[in-house]
This record gives sequence, structure tokens and C-alpha cells, in this order.
Amino acid sequence: MKIGDLVKYVPSPSSLFKWQKFKDISMRKDPGVILREIEAKGTTTRRFEVAWHGGLVTEEWISYLDRYEV
Repeated sequence: MKIGDLVKYVPSPSSLFKWQKFKDISMRKDPGVILREIEAKGTTTRRFEVAWHGGLVTEEWISYLDRYEV
């Protein structure tokens, strides 16, 4: 994935129920567009800043993102 790609949010099934009220998953309206890659020391997993169709901007781990297909 790279800057400008359209993505959708795919939560982990095990954490969906437990964290749904804290993360407000419903605010992540598809599609989202990747704004930038976040550089973080000490992590090997890529993380991106994403602007969602509903206006929300969040930081997401790559494992929670999937390409948006029309």
C-alpha cells in the first residue's frame, strides 16, 4: 500500500466486540485514502494516516487495512 491508495477498514474478529465502543468503527466509512506513512521507531509493522469518507482522520496499522475495490 502507498500514499493515495483507497482502503477499507477490516477489524480483527476477536477484537471487534471488545473494542468497538472505544474505536467507534462506524465512523470509518469506506473508502478511506492513505495520506501518509507514519514513521515509528521500534515497530516493524507499517502504519498509515487515513482520511475516511465520513471526514474522520485516523492512524491505522496495515493489518487493519485492505484495498478498496469498486
